[in-house]
Amino acid sequence: MTLSARTAWWLALPLALLMGIALLLPFGWRAAAILVDCATQGDGCAIGDLTSDGYYLEAAWNTLWLSTLSALIGLAIGLGAAIALVRSPRLAHPVTLLASLGANFSGVPLAVALLLLFGAQGVITVAMQALGWTPWIDLQGQGGLLLAYVCFQAPLATLLLIAPVRLLDHGLQDAAATLGAGPVLYWRRVGLPLMLPSLVEAFGLLFANAAAAFATPFALNGTAAHVLAVRIAALVSGDIFAQPELSALLALLLFAMLAIVIGLSRLGAARLRKGLA
Repeated sequence: MTLSARTAWWLALPLALLMGIALLLPFGWRAAAILVDCATQGDGCAIGDLTSDGYYLEAAWNTLWLSTLSALIGLAIGLGAAIALVRSPRLAHPVTLLASLGANFSGVPLAVALLLLFGAQGVITVAMQALGWTPWIDLQGQGGLLLAYVCFQAPLATLLLIAPVRLLDHGLQDAAATLGAGPVLYWRRVGLPLMLPSLVEAFGLLFANAAAAFATPFALNGTAAHVLAVRIAALVSGDIFAQPELSALLALLLFAMLAIVIGLSRLGAARLRKGLA
């Protein structure tokens, strides 16, 4: 069924209104309020609090590198899993079902599972200590957060990449094999370049999925988890005292980070597809 441009715009209008009322209007209002506050108060405003103290900038940096690294690791695992599933159709349905569960297995359930495995009294930790080995995973540190993020990023990446892998022309691999190219050379010279637009778009979605995650880091480390989502919640609830202006500024920072990464990923994917056309 083909829709006219006018009909498509009318169908998209409810979503556009919802986005404007629930997202753009509050952000615009808070941004204007912060700017007015800084114009009248000078360094005593939220922007001054953010720039004068490296504590919140460190949380932004942690969010940036954790989201980027977990997205890249998730893409690597997900691409390998997607290729294996396409080559083994019998496993596709059960593994896709498990990947769907894994992609949604975040927050408190994931934190409890990791604590049962790698916590101070976790199964793997106790087994390593019994063997005289030093446990190498610290769930209270950044490495523990990275492990938790990868646990829900990799299944989501698998789901996102199954369809693009299936769309690859298998005749290209047969032609490459006829010319003497092995699987590694085929994927390096043919498969990955063709998959690159989909990988770039999937990276943007995975980055946003990790950067906006709150339940998983909070369930693992509470307010000690030094990422933007947890810092925003702590400032709103007020562990010591509430700072709504600073929390709004951090939310704007997170929003800008997500908008830039997703926008660049979409633009990059579009340019790559145009180059392949």
